[in-house]
Amino acid sequence: MQYLLTSLLYHTITENNIHKSRKFDTKKAGFIRPARYFSNIQLSNSRALPLLPEKIKNLSGISYAVLGNGSVVWDWKKTCALYKKCLPEGSAEQILKDVREMYRVHQEKAGKESRYYAEVISDGKVYADSLDREYFLTAEIEGNFAEYMLSNHAYVKRLEDQSEILKKAEKINIFFEDVLLSKKIREKWQKVKGIYTTTSVAGNAEFTAEGINKGRGLAILKERLAIPKEQIIAIGDNENDVEMFKEAGISVAMENAKDPVKQQADFVAADNDHDGAAEFLEKFLKL
Repeated sequence: MQYLLTSLLYHTITENNIHKSRKFDTKKAGFIRPARYFSNIQLSNSRALPLLPEKIKNLSGISYAVLGNGSVVWDWKKTCALYKKCLPEGSAEQILKDVREMYRVHQEKAGKESRYYAEVISDGKVYADSLDREYFLTAEIEGNFAEYMLSNHAYVKRLEDQSEILKKAEKINIFFEDVLLSKKIREKWQKVKGIYTTTSVAGNAEFTAEGINKGRGLAILKERLAIPKEQIIAIGDNENDVEMFKEAGISVAMENAKDPVKQQADFVAADNDHDGAAEFLEKFLKL
């Protein structure tokens, strides 16, 4: 039996996480011997196409990608969008302005300084505010977040006023230094008709149109390719992967996932740092 493999791209199915056995050697086998074991390999990610690492873009064997939490379904081989859904008209401006006001009120009550950083995915490009770029160029920030924000982003003045960009917005992603503020904003916007919110890393809030998520993107591909649910394997490790699990016959959460995510999966694999995805596939396929 052949399967469609759909996986959280950046954390699980990467060159670093594919098991270093003969059967999963990316240099010899291309990706994971897709012709033999998988009818298609579909990568699922909250990022936009320009933000995917080059080593991922260069992997062979990939057929499709669900990007921006399902707002875009991408044909990897034909390099074109099969499906795209934008946020409701006017909502992108409303979200950014509401976040700015909630941030101001929260700052006054908290009595301590924190920041937030917004990026808007619009018409296949990723935009951010030029003031954030100035900050990232000079601030000392742990990890690679500054490098991420300074790479493949188009910076504009007063992002929330860029109506031509915002009217084509597919997704808004906002990183908060204050995790509590992120949670408050997500809880508020979960009640707003026409908007779907989720999170993929601690402190971020992600906004797409209502009904748009990784599961919806997978469902579109499932129908297009006429692949039955029982022949789909989904692997993920965060809240925004749960909807994807529901569309798959076999769902796998990584050990590093939060308990509510693991509870929604059929199986739990070893964590991202210990080749969990590849180890599961080897056992499941009896390689």
